[in-house]
Amino acid sequence: MLPYYGAEAFALHALGERILATGDTDLLAVAEAVRMGPVQVTTFAVGLLLLAAAGVLVAMAAARSGSLPRWAGLPFAVAVALCLPQFFGPPALRIAHGALMAAGCLVLALAARRRAVTA
Repeated sequence: MLPYYGAEAFALHALGERILATGDTDLLAVAEAVRMGPVQVTTFAVGLLLLAAAGVLVAMAAARSGSLPRWAGLPFAVAVALCLPQFFGPPALRIAHGALMAAGCLVLALAARRRAVTA
C-alpha cells in the first residue's frame, strides 16, 4: 500500500506544481494513470487484502485466548476487513467505517485492559 500512497503524495504533488507553473492542464490526464495504474492498484488491493486477513487473525487469536471475551475481536475484524470496500463508498460511508474502526479498536483495547487489571 505504501507505493500507492507514495505515488499520490509525491507524484500528484509534482504534477500539480507543474500544472500551476505551466498552465498545461493536459497533465491532469497523467494523474489518473498515476493513481490507477495496474501496479499501483494491485499493490493497494493486495495490501488491503492482507490487512483484512490480519484483522481476522486478530479476532481468532482473541477468541482463542481464553482470557478475552470470544467476541471482543469481531468488531475490529469487521472494520479491518471493510477497509477496501469503504474506498468505493460515499463520504458518509467512510465516516461510518472510521467510527466502526474506532469502536472495534476500543472494544478490543478495553477487553485486553480489563483482563490485565483482573489478572
